[in-house]
Amino acid sequence: MSHLCKTVRVVLSLLIIAAGSPVAAFAGPTAPPVRAESGVPGDSTAHLKKEIDGILSRDFLPATTAGIKVVSLTHGDTIYEFNPRLLLVPASTQKVFTAAAALSVLGPEREVATTVALDAAAARIYLKGCGDSLLSAADLTALASAAAQKMEKGKEYALAADLSCFDDLYRGMGWMWDDDEMMISPLSVNHNAVSVLVQPGPKAGAPAVVSAEPRTPYYTLENLARTGGSGDPNSIQASRRPGERENVVTVTGAIATGSSPVVRQASVWRPELMALALFRDALRAQGIKVTTMTTAPAPAGATEVARTSRRLEELVRFALKTSDNVTAESLLKLLGLHATGKPGSAEAGSVVVRGYLEKQGIAKGNVVVADGSGLSRYNLSSAETMIQTLRAIYRDPLLYRVFQESLPVAGKDGTLKNRMKGSCAEGKLRGKTGNMKGLSSLAGYATSADGEPLAFSIMIQNYAVFGGQAREFQDRIAKLLCGFRRTK
Repeated sequence: MSHLCKTVRVVLSLLIIAAGSPVAAFAGPTAPPVRAESGVPGDSTAHLKKEIDGILSRDFLPATTAGIKVVSLTHGDTIYEFNPRLLLVPASTQKVFTAAAALSVLGPEREVATTVALDAAAARIYLKGCGDSLLSAADLTALASAAAQKMEKGKEYALAADLSCFDDLYRGMGWMWDDDEMMISPLSVNHNAVSVLVQPGPKAGAPAVVSAEPRTPYYTLENLARTGGSGDPNSIQASRRPGERENVVTVTGAIATGSSPVVRQASVWRPELMALALFRDALRAQGIKVTTMTTAPAPAGATEVARTSRRLEELVRFALKTSDNVTAESLLKLLGLHATGKPGSAEAGSVVVRGYLEKQGIAKGNVVVADGSGLSRYNLSSAETMIQTLRAIYRDPLLYRVFQESLPVAGKDGTLKNRMKGSCAEGKLRGKTGNMKGLSSLAGYATSADGEPLAFSIMIQNYAVFGGQAREFQDRIAKLLCGFRRTK
């Protein structure tokens, strides 16, 4: 009897150990150890957990907060998690929610149009924007050329910007005063900013050579930049003072002698009026007389005389690849316009995004949607919420095709162009970055060494070190994921 009891105890002990092991779910023949990017054998979830836990404990904890989750998209199991339900500020990974909802609700083929219309008396011309954040000065020139063919030369026209597609709030809820004062408008141009090109002067100490696009008297360029010595660091900045409404773009800093030109962006106050000024100048170049400019909705009897449009898919791609805030906020307001039939607002758009997330099984208490871009620190989500969203996108073939093609590719393009180069993650990981002072996030899809598709979310918050250390931590995890093999 004692021999039987001893045997039972041994068997029970083995079962308990197996049940508590992270490798138990992958029972089977053991594959030869594979060396991970870290140089340590990496052949199982147990090793992956040990490596990531080690990085966390050495570099971040206990002073820093983190939420991490990695799941298999084919097996459905969780490969790693740490504080997966902890609500954190997502920064620009918030754009994942906005883009997914926009593609799902509006559809990738949705046309976002900018139109020109004449009133019944043919006395006033209306330029109406409806959220095309990629509208350019060249687009406005083409619109003016097309409209001019249906207008009378020698006749005087008044010009108005029709802004009725969106509400009149230029900024989002919870944006900080010292953020670049990007302004959201249904009528955009040049990403609602001035692009400043700075080149070194002929010698050290000379003023830098500065030019800007688009060319219009709507803004004033103030050049305080100097030419530095050969090898001096580049410190060029271009900005409009927060709250300043005269559109004075000031260029400061130094650029080294012989260095390549640099480009800086500075937001403008009331960007729709810059678009209107460019359109006016383009009409005048066509021989059309334009007298006054104002803002007003087109009357019911107005006749459309020209239009240009862009597919929503293109807007989503730009928002994700470049992490463009103007485009993400425009998508959010387009959702609000679609849902209510009233001028699109961030509030109405946020209701649509939350509704989309709820359909994916994400409870209201697990996410806060304050804006579309992630600039607001009122936004809250968790690694688990992000994973649920990424998994839902993956399960929708049409949505996934557009979405994953829009994500930056490690070492190749977008906001990940210069990250993970030369590693196994290069070209195999697609992810949305998110960075603000004191927090950094990365979420997306990766492919393991076995070709297994994975979804991951890494959120790091409340750190006092440089953001580069947090991004390097994310990259190390990414390399571990692409080197991951299941125990066979």
